[in-house]
Amino acid sequence: MNIRALGRWGLMVSAAALAAGCNSTAIRVGGAPEASIKNCVAAASREFRVPASSVVADKGTTPRDGVYTINLKIGAQGRTALCTTDENSAVLGVVYKRAQ
Repeated sequence: MNIRALGRWGLMVSAAALAAGCNSTAIRVGGAPEASIKNCVAAASREFRVPASSVVADKGTTPRDGVYTINLKIGAQGRTALCTTDENSAVLGVVYKRAQ
């Protein structure tokens, strides 16, 4: 899969997530439960004072059992943020990532 195809796939997944309101069982980000994704989008929206529609779940990981980290893209500039949730989908924190 080349970069252009991967970019289109990412846009389609992002659009589907927004259209479905993160309620579709088909949407998974790094194995994180849907409730974790939905809670992260809501928390980022509140924390960074942007509309929820401008927060996109990008990718995620499960660094240890029951804890999920979800990368988010915030706003039109696509600034990256990191959200962490526990096994009950409660948000533990959401922060902007430093530029590298």
